[in-house]
Amino acid sequence: AGRRRAEKVSCVGLVDRASGQSYLFDATPDMPAQIEALNGGRPPDGIFLTHAHIGHYTGLMYLGKEAWATRRVPVYGTQRMIGFLKANGPWSLLVSDSHIDARAIEPDRAVALPGNLRVTALTVPHRDEFSDTVGYVIEGPRARVLFVPDTDRWETWLRPIQALVDTVDHAFLDGTFSS
Repeated sequence: AGRRRAEKVSCVGLVDRASGQSYLFDATPDMPAQIEALNGGRPPDGIFLTHAHIGHYTGLMYLGKEAWATRRVPVYGTQRMIGFLKANGPWSLLVSDSHIDARAIEPDRAVALPGNLRVTALTVPHRDEFSDTVGYVIEGPRARVLFVPDTDRWETWLRPIQALVDTVDHAFLDGTFSS
C-alpha cells in the first residue's frame, strides 16, 4: 500500500574501520544505494560474487565507463562465475577495459585481505544454470559471519548447515534473516 520503505536486494557490506577499506558481497541492482550506505559512495575495494543470477551480479554495471568508470576493482568469484563474466557481454567489457580485475577463487580456500580479514567461499547447492553457487564465511579479528543468500533445500548440503552455523557469530541465510 506504499506505507513501508522500499527494501533493497540482499547483500552484505564489510568495512575495515582501521584502514577504511570496504568490501561488498554480491553486486545487486541496488548497488549505488548500498555503496552509499557502506562507505559514502566510493567504489568498494573488492566485490565477492555468489553466483550468476541477476540479483547477485548486475550491479557490476555501475563500475563501467557509463557510470563510475572504475579501475581494476577486484571482483572475486569461482572459476565458472569469472568465466561467465569474461564470456558474456556487456560484462566482458568490464574485464577487457580493466574496470574490474576478475579473480577466480576456490571453495574452501581462504582469501586473505588486509587488516587480518579472511574470506572463504563455500559450495552451496542451488540452480547453477550459468555458474556455480557459493556462500561466504567472512572472518575478522573479532567475529565470523556466514552469508548464504540463495540455496535450494537444506537437506542437499554436503555438510550439515547447523554445524556450519554453530561456527559463526552471525549467519545470514536464504529466507531467514531473523535472530
